[in-house]
Amino acid sequence: LIQAHPIFHNNSNNPQLPVAVQLAIFLNGVGHYGNAATTEDISDWAGVSVGTIYNCYKRVMIAILQLHDRAIHFDPLDREDQIERERAKAYVEQKTCREWRGGFLCVDGTPSPLHEKPSWHSEGFFDKNSDYSLTAQVVIFPHNLHIVDYVIGVPRSLHNSNVFAQTRVSRHPESFFGAGEWLWADSAYAAQIWCVPPYKQPAGGSLMAEQRTFNYNLSTVSISTNILSSSSPSV
Repeated sequence: LIQAHPIFHNNSNNPQLPVAVQLAIFLNGVGHYGNAATTEDISDWAGVSVGTIYNCYKRVMIAILQLHDRAIHFDPLDREDQIERERAKAYVEQKTCREWRGGFLCVDGTPSPLHEKPSWHSEGFFDKNSDYSLTAQVVIFPHNLHIVDYVIGVPRSLHNSNVFAQTRVSRHPESFFGAGEWLWADSAYAAQIWCVPPYKQPAGGSLMAEQRTFNYNLSTVSISTNILSSSSPSV
């Protein structure tokens, strides 16, 4: 997808590395953190100069960002998105029951621990796990983990529901959901007509059997989002 991008083609007397090699350098860099991700280490690994490493990072990022709207989108009037929505509904129905097929999206927060304590406003990045981290909110189709909306770069100290309020789904739910359609969430999110979280255990009490059954079946749909959340590397 990025092979033909003009960033990889110029009239210089010094030809660029093949696009596949530049992509491999980029992926190796973003796949590591800390000392293993320094430009010097990547330079030694790839056998090229530090300047070339910087150029590869820059070119690949420019090319990837150009593909953003092709990769992350949802338009209920778009034929391809309509097909994916029906596939998601079929997946939910197969996992649960026909009455639940209207819940064709899932949302969850994805933490990204920072390699070191930030120099500025570090307390804002300190989270409940005693780490310094960022968080992202991702809204996905449960059947293929395709991201349709997100918020990134927010300090983890901010509650999931507050971060979620910044997504397009939360601000404009009518652009995503029709009658009888909604997304699945975990207990950190507020229940709305288009957002269905599990039942919370009452203070000093316990859930009824029907509520436990509801929560169990909801987890069979939203577990895909949890898998995506747990895969975020440190930055």
